[in-house]
Amino acid sequence: MVAWRRAVAVGALWWLGVCAGANDALSACQTCHAKAAPPLALVLRRYLLLYSAKEDVAKKMKAFLMHPSKKRSAMPEGMKNRFNPQLHPAFSAPAAKTAVWALILREDPIKKIMPPTVARSSETPEGKESRQ
Repeated sequence: MVAWRRAVAVGALWWLGVCAGANDALSACQTCHAKAAPPLALVLRRYLLLYSAKEDVAKKMKAFLMHPSKKRSAMPEGMKNRFNPQLHPAFSAPAAKTAVWALILREDPIKKIMPPTVARSSETPEGKESRQ
């Protein structure tokens, strides 16, 4: 009974976030994924392990978000049993696409491991012209 009430409360919070037009596309997702569900970064890593191309990941994640089911989930069987995918709220196609690409861009592993490039000038730090 308590689990059911918690699920209803979490669903209501998620729906309020969607209706209020939350600034961040992932704020509705964070309602559950920050506390009870697997972290979003872990979910994305799992999809990247299985599908590798960002377009394939986006396609599969969008399909799951629009029609949540155990069959469409990319999580291992143990996680499917622990976090029932059928209880995941369904997204509309535009909301699913926006949320998926926001997650992919935020958690992009390449951006996390590559240092930002520094603009190079023709002068060295000492103020002298570099050899060419």
